[in-house]
Amino acid sequence: MVERRRISRELHDRVLQLLSGVRLRAENCRCELLNNPHALESELQTIENTTERAIIEIRNLLAENQRTGDLKAGSLERRLKEELEIFRARTGFKLNFRCKISARDLPFEIERELYFTLREAVLNCVRHSRATELELSLNQTAKTCKVLLRDNGVGFDVSAAEGSSHYGIKGMRERVEKVGGQIAIQTAPGQGTKIAITIPLPTKPRSARVSK
Repeated sequence: MVERRRISRELHDRVLQLLSGVRLRAENCRCELLNNPHALESELQTIENTTERAIIEIRNLLAENQRTGDLKAGSLERRLKEELEIFRARTGFKLNFRCKISARDLPFEIERELYFTLREAVLNCVRHSRATELELSLNQTAKTCKVLLRDNGVGFDVSAAEGSSHYGIKGMRERVEKVGGQIAIQTAPGQGTKIAITIPLPTKPRSARVSK
């Protein structure tokens, strides 16, 4: 069962998210770029590259050869910014993104799980919430990493979503808990959605004093 959950999570995060991005880009080509050959060619090239990545991920999973190298340490802010800009260009929502996390101080495992968790949350917002405003802020203290994602969309029933077979929210919660964190989702039908994540950071060892 543990292995099945792992494979389900990896398929969802590493393949389905890639294909969701391909779908959004394809829609953008069809709706916005037919009269702009240069931009259309660029988007189609990205679609080809992303599809190839999805194929590679599936092959790696089938061979039980999981790779984390594609997600470089210290790239969390840049990757999130790139993803958000793609979605903003597609949907036109108002975006407020702030990141005050020092990438060098964030352990790679936390960075990786946080990236996939937030990407899934943003994808859900784009696909389902019909939001016109999206706010994402990341902050760090000496002991914790805190994230707040808020939209003004239509909301949903949290208990119904978590009780369904859909892996999105379950996967988000599993990823956050995997690194010792907590995730709180506040929403209801007809309201916006607020997702708060708190992850404890490992304590840095104090440098020993050298006796003179």
